Amino acid sequence: MAHLDMADHYSGLCEALTRIRMASSPAAIWINLREFSSRFGYSFISGVDASKLAGGVRGAVLVSDVPEALHANVDRELEYAKLPYVVRALRSSVPFTVSEMRDDPEYAGQRWTELLSDILKTGDGLIIPVYRDDEPLAGFTFAGQNPDTSAVARATLQVLAHAAFEKFVELRDGTALPDASSLTVREIQCLRLIATGHEDAQVGQMLGISPRTVRFHVDSAKTRLGVTSRVQAIAKALRDHIIAV
Repeated sequence: MAHLDMADHYSGLCEALTRIRMASSPAAIWINLREFSSRFGYSFISGVDASKLAGGVRGAVLVSDVPEALHANVDRELEYAKLPYVVRALRSSVPFTVSEMRDDPEYAGQRWTELLSDILKTGDGLIIPVYRDDEPLAGFTFAGQNPDTSAVARATLQVLAHAAFEKFVELRDGTALPDASSLTVREIQCLRLIATGHEDAQVGQMLGISPRTVRFHVDSAKTRLGVTSRVQAIAKALRDHIIAV
C-alpha cells in the first residue's frame, strides 16, 4: 500500500499519542490504537501482558479482535507461550512480521500456522514487542490484508504500542510503570520452567540465556518474593497465581 505523507504522518502520530495520554479508559486506548494503525492498512489488533503470558496464568489478554473460539482452539492445541512468534517476541524487542516467520524454513509447515486467525493466514501481521530496557512487558499484533510493513510503519507502531501499554498500566495500577517489587518476565519464565522439571541448563537453552543468568533470575525472584529457597519461590508463585503449571 502507498506510504503516508511524512508531514501528515507526524501530525497524526502526535495526535494519537495525545489521545492515548488523555484516555480515561482501556477502551479509549484501544480505539485510538486501532484508528491510527488503520492508516497503515491494519484492521485487527491484539495485545497481551508478557508476564501473565509467560506465567501461563489467566488474564494475559489486554485487547483482542480474535474470536473466542479461536482462543479456545489454540489453548487446546498449543500454549500461547510456546507459539514461535510469541517465543521470538519474548527474546527480542525488534518488531517482525508473521510472514517473515511463516517463510522461515525453521518454522515452515509447523502446526502453529494452522492456528492463526484468518486475516493472518491470508494477509500479514506485524508483531510489536514492548520492552523496558531488556525486559519484555507486553506484545501487540497488528494485522491486515495488505498492510504497510515498512521500517516507518514498524517504528511508528512500536512507539504507539509502548505509549498504549504504559497508559493501560497507569489506568490499571495508578502508576505508569510496573511495580518494581513484582517479578519480571524473565524471572517468571525461569520459575515456571523449573517448576515443570527443567534444569538450569535446559531453561537457559529454551530462553536463549546462560545457566548462570537463569540462576541470577531465580535468585532475584527469591528476593522479590521474600523467600530463601527455590521450592519456596515456586510455591509462593503458584499460590499467588503468578505462574501456573
